[in-house]
Amino acid sequence: MELQPVPVRCRIPELLKKKGKNQQWLADRTGMSKQRISDIVHLRMNNISIQRALLIAYYLNCKVEDLFEWEWR
Repeated sequence: MELQPVPVRCRIPELLKKKGKNQQWLADRTGMSKQRISDIVHLRMNNISIQRALLIAYYLNCKVEDLFEWEWR
């Protein structure tokens, strides 16, 4: 069995808090729905495209790998 990185915790809420912003602000900036942002935050999406992750990281002024805590499984 090959190990793969799996997101175990989303850091978007704490990154938003540091900026004094909320999920609606992020949804407005990225053009994603608030529901999609919520699904990402609560790890309800199996995969997030690299384009979406990069867009979120851009607006949160962080690296894409900072959006989640990862575990190898």
